[in-house]
Amino acid sequence: MRVGVDTSVIVACVHASHPLHPVMAAWLNQAFDTHDVIVSHHSVLESYAVLTRLPAEYRLVPAEAVTVLRETLTGNAAIAPFSHESTWDVLERIHRVPAAGGAAYDAFIIDTLTAAGVDAIATGNAKEFRRLTRSVRIIDPCQTES
Repeated sequence: MRVGVDTSVIVACVHASHPLHPVMAAWLNQAFDTHDVIVSHHSVLESYAVLTRLPAEYRLVPAEAVTVLRETLTGNAAIAPFSHESTWDVLERIHRVPAAGGAAYDAFIIDTLTAAGVDAIATGNAKEFRRLTRSVRIIDPCQTES
């Protein structure tokens, strides 16, 4: 099975101080062993941005953020590029939901991962992802059913 993961899973997995770290890290490590894991390029960049702008006591310096992301993802996940051709399609779709603000980024992640052929997307933001798409299964790694 091809499983996409979003920023919320990556950040919780790589940052040991995150409250969901134990659950997300266990889930993602199992996914690495049992599935083809795909990450959108946007989620990699967004993960870097989050990790380097956390409150001071949790913040990673840029070099550390790059290292932890590279060590976690390289060899374990493919990085899917965003298709520029789909930009207007995504915007047309999300304004009908309606979705605004940060939901636009979630929609671009969904679109990128769907175009990469994932069977499911894992996110800590399952409610919002389910609101934005019905075309792919949404997994919440914190739910034991997943």
